[in-house]
Amino acid sequence: MEQIIAYLKGKYAPRAIIVYGSYADGSNNEHSDFDALLISEVDGELHDVSFVGGVQLDVFVYPPSRFEGGFDCGEFARIYDGNVILDTEGRGAALKKAVLDYIGSRPRKTEDELRAPIDWCRKMWQRTRRNDSEGMFRWHWLLTDSLEIFCDTAGQAYFGPKKSLRWMEMRYPEAFALYKNALFNFEPAALAGWVGFLETLAGQRD
Repeated sequence: MEQIIAYLKGKYAPRAIIVYGSYADGSNNEHSDFDALLISEVDGELHDVSFVGGVQLDVFVYPPSRFEGGFDCGEFARIYDGNVILDTEGRGAALKKAVLDYIGSRPRKTEDELRAPIDWCRKMWQRTRRNDSEGMFRWHWLLTDSLEIFCDTAGQAYFGPKKSLRWMEMRYPEAFALYKNALFNFEPAALAGWVGFLETLAGQRD
């Protein structure tokens, strides 16, 4: 990572560097991109996807003006657990705090808003039982969308599959086992078990 940071400093002379994703939480492997947000005196917004030391970058570079005045913190929610590794003017820390405040103040969904996706999961499960191409498409669709639905129902913000699955495994091991079983086993009972858990979890909130 030192080689990448040296490259970023040399090319952009950033005022702030926030590293997020797998290189921030230590889960990176040989296939991982290097995710970072930079604040630098650049013209417009840049996206650097260069390779440095065999690692592909996924680095977004913004001018300071991007964060002056009102801006949508939701666009930068990905840095919520990032590491501010350079911050010459306090802009990086201020941005991360704004994002955390935004996440913490999100309005809670109503019971009706939470229940509707659960009902959708039940209907989708029923349609998977067609045992044809459309049914199998709905199987994958249900498994993909239901991860975020689970997070909503559990009161957890959804930050993509990697973080959400890790959180589920730690906080809801039973849910993780059922979801994993449905991912790996194309059997109606496996998917029914996962949907049933979602319905039970939603019922506990009623």
